[in-house]
Amino acid sequence: MEMIEERIQLIAKELSESNATQWTITKIIKALSEMNVQNEKKLREKALQMLKELDPNAANVFERFSEMRVYSTNETVKGFNRGNIITSLLKETSIPRTVGEKITLEVENNIKDSKISFLTAGLIRELVNAKLISYGLDEIRNHYTRVGEPVFEVKKKLDNAPYDGEAVREYNILLALPKNAREMHFEGTIHIEDIEGFSHRPFAYSFIASKKETLEKTIAGAMKTLVQKRKYFYLPANIYGLSFACAPFAASEQKAKHAAELIKEFAQVPEKGGIISLELFTPSVLEEMAEYKLNAAKISDYLVGEEGYVLGVDTKYCLKLIGTKGKTIKILNNSSEEYFPLNNNLFAPTQGIDLFVNINLEKIAQDTGEEKEFFERLRIVSNEIEILKKTKKELLSKKSYLKDLNVEEMKTGIGFTSIMKASENFEHDKKLEFANKLAREANRIFPEDLLFGLGSEKAKERFQGASKKEIFSQEALDFEECLSSKRCCFTGKATSIKEVNELLDNKVKQIELLG
Repeated sequence: MEMIEERIQLIAKELSESNATQWTITKIIKALSEMNVQNEKKLREKALQMLKELDPNAANVFERFSEMRVYSTNETVKGFNRGNIITSLLKETSIPRTVGEKITLEVENNIKDSKISFLTAGLIRELVNAKLISYGLDEIRNHYTRVGEPVFEVKKKLDNAPYDGEAVREYNILLALPKNAREMHFEGTIHIEDIEGFSHRPFAYSFIASKKETLEKTIAGAMKTLVQKRKYFYLPANIYGLSFACAPFAASEQKAKHAAELIKEFAQVPEKGGIISLELFTPSVLEEMAEYKLNAAKISDYLVGEEGYVLGVDTKYCLKLIGTKGKTIKILNNSSEEYFPLNNNLFAPTQGIDLFVNINLEKIAQDTGEEKEFFERLRIVSNEIEILKKTKKELLSKKSYLKDLNVEEMKTGIGFTSIMKASENFEHDKKLEFANKLAREANRIFPEDLLFGLGSEKAKERFQGASKKEIFSQEALDFEECLSSKRCCFTGKATSIKEVNELLDNKVKQIELLG
């Protein structure tokens, strides 16, 4: 209720500044209060509709107010408030308040008249600086201006090599992101992971290890690749097939233990956060190493259960090759399709994920009233994500330094908020039924994409701010919940090998065995 009153008060202030009479404002505010909805867009639409009937001149001014939204540096969107300009001027410079207020009002009028479609804090600062110069306040402008790079220079650097920094993030927001997806991101309907890297790096990747002349060179070569290629991806990369690459040097139990110890030692060199996958089956990309499968399993037995390792299986019988007692093990189920494990509990049938987009189901569901409208909104979001995917793919394909990564084959990751909780926005008590329906629909809407829980805590925090509700990721369910909800979960937890085997049989893709 407090949030509704806050939004209505803001609208009342804008009505007053639109020169509406107090009687008109009172009548409109009363009607808005009776609506009892949190959706600011619907409140503004109602206010404008009534104002057009009561005072057309004020309605024209108010409509321009409603269109003035500022896309802030923290990736949120807010209504324009000239008070923020005067506050920052007084804080950052020695300008007299009366002069600052005069300049602020003139800037506001310029913005209204210009009909700028994408108003950012940086653009507002540029307009203020232009006014300061026109008034001969060069020294104050020097204190208020931003120090950065020209767009042309950022683009030139990105074309030649990976390049990071705030200038790159702003470049992507202004020029690389498609307009509608950008607005959905700022409004909190979606969250695009790694906007800073949108134009030049994939989200996650997995390197395939290769055998060298010696065990030491094999392991060192894999780690060196991780270090050298770190700048090409957002998440630290994964090493795939390292146990197989080392297997020819692990004919005995003692040599297998030595190989595992060396892997642990060398794994301290790359940046923390990377993972190594341990395959207990022979993946198709490692067919030429099939004869060393048992040796690879011996090495894996000394590593499994340690932090930073993921166990790949294609049948429940694979687990008989290692000891599992007392170990907490992350398992990737390859029985239906082979996957490359990636960082952050992600996986893909190709070596990388080019883009990861989170979807705020809670915000999409708000004020829809019925499921049909909810699914229509979800399809609109999916259409914009398709455009986003195509844009990113095109940008990455133009980078010569990524030509060896098979960017065109990479998949996109889609992160969901809690599928179960979304049902609370509708007037029924069918959480499980709705969740299964939503899961089926998600697979239809995103047939080529990979479905996960939220990709980051930042996405969760932004979604909570946008929907004004507590947000839950589609997290791992325990054994009983996972079996009963079937496709509603993306990962499952088990406390015994028997439970792991049942989850494997039920095609659960990720399983965590709790030691």
